[in-house]
Amino acid sequence: MKIKVLHIQLLPLLSGVQNIMLSLIENLDEEMFEFAVASAPDGPLIGKLKEMKIKHYAIPKLIRKITIFDIFVFWRLYRIFRINNFDIVHTHSSKTGFIGRITARFAGIKVVIHTIHGFPFNPFQPLTKQIFFELLEKIAAFFCDKAISVNKTERQLAIEKHIIPENKILTIYNGIDEASPWSEIFRKEFGFHKDDKIFGSVSRFSKQKNIISMIKIAIEIVEANDKIKFVFIGDGELWEDAKKMVRSKNLSAEILLPGWKSSVVNWLAFFDVFILYSLWEGLSLSILEAMSTGLPIIASDIKGNNELVKNGYNGFLVKIGNKDSFVKNILWISTHDRERDEMSKNSLKLVREKFALNRFIESYKNLYINLYQSKL
Repeated sequence: MKIKVLHIQLLPLLSGVQNIMLSLIENLDEEMFEFAVASAPDGPLIGKLKEMKIKHYAIPKLIRKITIFDIFVFWRLYRIFRINNFDIVHTHSSKTGFIGRITARFAGIKVVIHTIHGFPFNPFQPLTKQIFFELLEKIAAFFCDKAISVNKTERQLAIEKHIIPENKILTIYNGIDEASPWSEIFRKEFGFHKDDKIFGSVSRFSKQKNIISMIKIAIEIVEANDKIKFVFIGDGELWEDAKKMVRSKNLSAEILLPGWKSSVVNWLAFFDVFILYSLWEGLSLSILEAMSTGLPIIASDIKGNNELVKNGYNGFLVKIGNKDSFVKNILWISTHDRERDEMSKNSLKLVREKFALNRFIESYKNLYINLYQSKL
């Protein structure tokens, strides 16, 4: 008999959190597991699940903010749990992690797992907000069997702050296959010279990703150096602001903002170096994807990023707020071809050694089976 697993997501998008879940579903043995997904309705995730023939349960009124309508979310999830007799409920994201864990336990679900793709509290929030979210995480921890941190730093933080007991939390790194882009986007299509160095990024245009600071850095560099170009793939609430900044400097040909692209791997083949200056992360899938195509990385020195990037080995880590250092590293790596090529090889080496897809899949497979069997 198959083990029935329900994944609970907040938003029906196809960003990092959802793609990690889909990778897990696609690669675990379908003869052993039967999967379903619950999330807010109406988004690209729904179409992808339909293609994969995975059952989806829509949760109306489910949004990121805490609202009175969360009462209906509790009730909808409770009904789904009770009617379908899932063996395992696996929650993702902070809000659905809180609601999902508590509701699953009340509904009698045998095994409840939560993956922490980054805690909801961070140093950029008011202290009262940080304390509030820490309290919610402590409460939710009582209602699950295991919490999975995607990096070691947050696991240690959870233990030290007594948010989650040490025996309840472990680290499983996100995993990825080495990528083989099927085509390369030709530089001449965008008017780039063959000797230009292309620095690219893939992210949401949001405060978390620090995108406005990154655009300012790009503008400063291309105004001083006509051999460096930038490509920022993604969309979000700050995309229009970023576009206006680039247009105001008449740099739309040097700094591309093409919006969101589904064929990210083929765009990565176009880059020489990947850049990401996020304020906070769990374990960045976009950096992992870039590493899997053999790109050196320049990234903010924050939790998660500093477990993917070894300073001077496969790229550089830069402290938040140290714009001059970010600029300096971009300029240095653009002119040091041999060192850049070595960093490229080291990115691939790290993927093989620490972040391989088969290691990720095997870890979750063992976790599911062991927890399921312990409740029989």
